This record gives sequence, C-alpha cells and structure tokens, in this order.
Amino acid sequence: MKKSILFAFAFVLIFSAIASAQTQVEYFHGIGCSHCAKVAESGVMDRVANLSDVLLTKHEVYYDVRGQNRFGEVLKFLNVKDSEKGIPFAMINCSGKYTYLAGDVQIIDKIENYAKTCNFSGVAVNGGSTPSETNLTLVGVIFAALIDSINPCAFGVLIFLMISLLKFGSAKRALRYGLIYSFFVFLTYFLAGFGIFKAIQSLSVFSKIIYGVLGVFVLIMALLEFFDYFRTIKGKKSVLKIPTGVKPVIEKVMSNGTLPAIVLAGILVSLFELPCTGGIYLAILTSMAQNSSFSVFYLFLYNLIFVLPLILITYLVYRGESTQFLHEWTEKNKKWMKLVAGIILILLGWYILKQARFF
Repeated sequence: MKKSILFAFAFVLIFSAIASAQTQVEYFHGIGCSHCAKVAESGVMDRVANLSDVLLTKHEVYYDVRGQNRFGEVLKFLNVKDSEKGIPFAMINCSGKYTYLAGDVQIIDKIENYAKTCNFSGVAVNGGSTPSETNLTLVGVIFAALIDSINPCAFGVLIFLMISLLKFGSAKRALRYGLIYSFFVFLTYFLAGFGIFKAIQSLSVFSKIIYGVLGVFVLIMALLEFFDYFRTIKGKKSVLKIPTGVKPVIEKVMSNGTLPAIVLAGILVSLFELPCTGGIYLAILTSMAQNSSFSVFYLFLYNLIFVLPLILITYLVYRGESTQFLHEWTEKNKKWMKLVAGIILILLGWYILKQARFF
C-alpha cells in the first residue's frame, strides 16, 4: 500500500514537470478578421499544435471577454508598441524566453520555426516574470479540492460504501473493491469535469452571458450551502443531498458484491452525487475557462484529492477500523463543512463575475 502511495505521488510530480516543461504559444485572432483568415488558410497553426512539447492556446478577441482580457495582459507584459497591437498576434514562451509576432506575414513565416527551435531574440518584458493570466493558482485548486472532498454528501456515501464492503467478509476483497470503486469515482468525475470545461469553452462567443449565468448559479449554490448550514444547526435535513430514492438503487447494485456491480456503483454514485458536491467543481472549471489556466494536470490533481478520503477510509477499514468514528465526525462537523463550502462558493462566484467584468 505504501508503495502504491509513493508511486502515485511520484506520478503527480512527473506529470507536473512534463506539463510545466512545454513551450507555450498563445495565438490571438478574431471572427471575421481577414488577416486571421490568411493564417488559418496557411495551416501553420495546425502544424504548431501538432508539434511535440508545444502547448498552443487560441484566444478569440472580438467577442470573447476572456480573450480580450488576456490580450490586454499580454500586450502590457511584452511592452508591445502601439503600431503592433493588432491581430493576428502570437506570443511564444520558451522556458521564460519570450517573443511575439504581429500580423499574418510574420506569423505564417516564423511561428512554426520559433515554436520548434526557440531560436529567436527575446523581447523586453516587465521584470522578466510570466504574464499574470490567472489568479487561480495551484494552491487554490488544491484547497478547493480538499473542501470538496469532505463534503457531507461525499462522506455520507462513503460510510454507506464501507458498510457494504465490510459485508464482503474478506479484508483483502474489501480493499480491492474499495480501490476499484475509488478509481471509477475518480474517472467519472474527471471525464465529467473535462466535458463541462469543453462545453463552457465551446460557448466562448457568448462568454459574458455564459460566465454571468454560471457566476450567478455558483452564488445560488453558495446560498443553498448557507441555508443548509442553518438547517443543520436546527437539526433538520439538508436540501443539498443525494435523492432519497437513489439509495435503494445503489444498495441493490452493491449488494451483489461482484466486480461489475462495484464498477457500476462507482459510476452511479458519482453521477447522482455530482449535483450535491459539484458546486465548487463547476466554479473551479469556470474559473479555469475564464483565465486559460486549464490543464489536464489541474483536473487530474483536483480529482485525485477528491477521492483521497475514499482511498484513506478504504485502507483504514482494511486495517480493521470501524466506520463509526467517521459517521460521528461527519455529524458533528456537518454544519461547519456547509459553512466553509458556502464561503468558498461566494468567493468563487464573485471572482467569476469580476473576471467577466460585471463590476
């Protein structure tokens, strides 16, 4: 078990190193821009996208508020002359060495070679630091994932799972099934998050409207968390919870005690749990989409942290620990979990709306 944990930790570090080692190219264009159309017709950006170790990010700046914001940050960071502040425009970052190309001719002639070889003269930048494209840091993603992972919804299902695993009799079988269940919860959340991000990204033309709707939705989720906080203080049931009618279905599936049943349970629980635990997840995905900070590593790490309690409790049950302590801890601290989740959602909702320039 210890070897597995060390392997997973090493994998995360390696994955992070690979992600950070890429040459980064940011390309700014506009819908209806004739010079941008020439770049598109040349196919040069497609060739750049297919280069190994090159991460290409495209920004639409005529209709996408996110792209407009990012373009302004890059122009300021690179100290671009007023005569060169048009589109199409590209910035290349090779391990902290920057250059930019303005206009279709320069981009078509030079960008592929620059991205491939990093053989170019750098430009003066503001102190040599990377442009501030996002305030959403890795620490913020980790903190949000930790808060999401101890959501009462997740813990309620976790207790139910552990009771079911104990019925299997064999501790090794319970450990194996618990880890398999955790993996499929991770996989379902990971794929759901990727799909949600792509859906938000595909609507970038209507970015301000979409981000406004999502920001308001996150704030509504925050209010529901606060509402649940006060209900919990009074000893009442939460509003944000897995539907009551779903539990018998999951219980029936898990009672079979077979490997396919455990896999199916992991998928079903994740899907039914998502509306209850997904407020913070949605807010983080929206923030990533707003600031071009999305990476597979962020999504991987978020979901790995989300399932860590599942893995930990599965291991403790394998070692002979009772689930009673988890149930007692959850009931004792449920109101504080709701309160913290509400505060986080308020901050994320405010951040989403602020980035979309609603105030």
